[in-house]
Amino acid sequence: MQSLSLFPEAKSARTGAADDAPSVDFGRFWAMYPRKRAKPAAERAWAKLKAKDRAAALAALPQHVDNWRALGTEQIHIPHPATWLNGRRWEDELDPVPAKQTRSAGRPWWTSHQLMELKAREVGIAGARPGEELLQFRARIQAAIDETDRYGRST
Repeated sequence: MQSLSLFPEAKSARTGAADDAPSVDFGRFWAMYPRKRAKPAAERAWAKLKAKDRAAALAALPQHVDNWRALGTEQIHIPHPATWLNGRRWEDELDPVPAKQTRSAGRPWWTSHQLMELKAREVGIAGARPGEELLQFRARIQAAIDETDRYGRST
């Protein structure tokens, strides 16, 4: 005897045939995402995505996480996972990471012997000569800087 089932076993067109994969992929997404907030909302947002968008989000996430770390983004400024997914933020252009600055950034080159040596190398002259006083060394560096400014090359 055959019976008619009101709840067929087949997957609906809305949920798609590969609905086991989203839960597995969501687990990977959740593990990588640095701000763990509102997991049920994130799961719903994940389930709404098409398979190609899930793959794109998973592929882009490591670059976004690296960018947030490199920029020193505080947790509070990282979007909630559901917001990131619903906003298709994996498609966003990443903010440029500024070049690393030295410890002495902002200090004038003549304020220490070490900075003077670095500046000398930068302008293409030898380091401090034996017996050369700091004021003489500074004057030699300044002359090289002036010549570079004037002629586009150093001594």
